Amino acid sequence: MRLNHLDILEQCFRDKLRGYNKEDVDTFLHLIADDFKEMGEEIELLNKKLAKRDRTIAKLKQEAEAKPYAANPENLSITPDMIKEKAKRIINVAREHADQHKKKAEQELSSLRNEINKIKKEKKSLIENIKLSAQKHLAQYKNEK
Repeated sequence: MRLNHLDILEQCFRDKLRGYNKEDVDTFLHLIADDFKEMGEEIELLNKKLAKRDRTIAKLKQEAEAKPYAANPENLSITPDMIKEKAKRIINVAREHADQHKKKAEQELSSLRNEINKIKKEKKSLIENIKLSAQKHLAQYKNEK
């Protein structure tokens, strides 16, 4: 970058007749300077993270090269195909678990639907009983008069 936030803040413009409003220009330049400052800080932070990651990778490579594989004296390394195969196994296991949970949820849903239907039938039966009882009491009431 050719400019930094301080360059923007320190920029001066000559006054001219019918020129821009100086306060508006200054306000805008302050906003731009703040953005530049934030971007610069973010770039610096990302560069530090990148350098740290690079150091970690280099350290891991050194450790991997320094350690002979105990199981195989030929120092076979993990290949992308091995990683893909392991990932496929993990995905398959996850799918099996998901299918089991799905079946269990479907069974619970079915059970809840059955219970709801049973409760609806009981409600209907209770309403009918209440109606019959009310009609019976009404008939008795009319007969007593």
